[in-house]
Amino acid sequence: MSIKLILLLLLAPVTMVFANDSIDLPFQTEFVNINESANLNAFENNLRPSYLIAGNESSQKASIYKVMQEFNIPGVSIAAIHNGKVAWLKSYGYKDNKNKLPLTTRDLLQAASISKSFAVLGLLRLATEQKLDLDANINNYLIGWKIPINKFTAESYVTARMLISHTAGINVHGFPGIPSSLSGQLPTIIDVLNGKKPYVETESVNVIQTPGTSMYYSGGGTSILQLAAQSITNQNFASWMQETVLLPLNMTNSTYQQPLPSKYSNQFSSGHDVYGIPLLGKYHNYPELAAAGLWTSPKDLAQGLLALINAYYQESEVINLNPNLTKNLFIPQPNSTFGLGLELEHHGKVLVFGHAGDNDGFHAIMFAFVSDKPQVRNKRLMDGLVVMTNSDNGMLINQMLINSFNDTYKIGYNDPKIIEPTKLSKAISKYEVKFVLSDSDFLHSVIVKNNLLYLDWGQGAPLERLYQVDTDHFISLFGNKLNYSWANKQLKLEYQYFDSSALKVEIK
Repeated sequence: MSIKLILLLLLAPVTMVFANDSIDLPFQTEFVNINESANLNAFENNLRPSYLIAGNESSQKASIYKVMQEFNIPGVSIAAIHNGKVAWLKSYGYKDNKNKLPLTTRDLLQAASISKSFAVLGLLRLATEQKLDLDANINNYLIGWKIPINKFTAESYVTARMLISHTAGINVHGFPGIPSSLSGQLPTIIDVLNGKKPYVETESVNVIQTPGTSMYYSGGGTSILQLAAQSITNQNFASWMQETVLLPLNMTNSTYQQPLPSKYSNQFSSGHDVYGIPLLGKYHNYPELAAAGLWTSPKDLAQGLLALINAYYQESEVINLNPNLTKNLFIPQPNSTFGLGLELEHHGKVLVFGHAGDNDGFHAIMFAFVSDKPQVRNKRLMDGLVVMTNSDNGMLINQMLINSFNDTYKIGYNDPKIIEPTKLSKAISKYEVKFVLSDSDFLHSVIVKNNLLYLDWGQGAPLERLYQVDTDHFISLFGNKLNYSWANKQLKLEYQYFDSSALKVEIK
């Protein structure tokens, strides 16, 4: 899944006009570079959506405190990188909304799918040591479970490269986790791959399309990589990752261990639902360690991101990887928008790489912004942003923070776009529809409320206002576009995020 497709879940609120009243939330500033105080102030007071309505653009911007209050987001923790150095580390709000414990920059949050990027680095270390061939049949390395043979695997076997780039045709997009309040031993990774009940809610992992032919984002595929690492090393995955990846990257305040070890009992953040209520048991456990199991802080993620930025410019190595493998971190793999473990997006002269993460109660982003021509030394862009939130609504603030970071440092990645909406059609009920995007199983809706049109993404998320910009064309302030057409009275619907390729959607 590309950065753009992941960001389609960064939903716009019902209204984007904010008051400028001050909000009383605790914060902790661990570090601010001596030259960055003014930039930090601008960054945290100019959050905005990607599109602004012409006429009063400044009123559509808000402080981080106001947005957190607006969307019941208890805590946000941030690390910013500018010119290849950490610019600031700062946390806002609470790590538990019930007992009002302040969130600190040292507290651990769940990185969710950002876990995948670092797990892949471990796999690439095995490839560097010639213990894993990225283009061989992955079944050759698996002990205790094999990818089932079916009509799709008869056409092509699955490789580690395909699993890393999400082109293996594997099912199971993501995992719900297991509430920590439930007692008992966690399922093994083989239990997860088999879809063993009762604790494993997802189906058994299988190949559902011809491997290597197209991209289909799959946490199930990453779980196969976890088993491969365990099989090759004959080690506990969390311990092996600590030694092989986390410690060499100086990520000393991070762990893949699940459940979270007791030594972190005073250092972790609770996850929260869309109403700001702590999850039952405070968080979920994820036996799918490689796909979703990393507990960490923005400071540690920034250490990893800086190592990747320096590797992109060939200034240093990442955990002593083979140089060709390092190069392929930043090159789209066949039939994919991913490099080796990293989402990639070109925007003008800017290359964006990193990953986003979404676990129950937690949302996070880790993106670097670099020059698309690394060989031009005098025009190097070496910026990055890490945001970790402890809320199911965290996705609502992430894109706004990226936009403010872009504006503060004039990166040129996502400059504001001004729209002038047309008058909404009187017959707006004809636009009400239920649909599923081509890369997802979630049901979404377009609904009419108070004579206005909204996207309803479901699952308790706030509604997203749609503005009519042309006949049968609508756009949200976060760049989600819906284009309607009728042929023989049959409705057809296309979805776009900004100017990306249109996705055909299935109407329900």
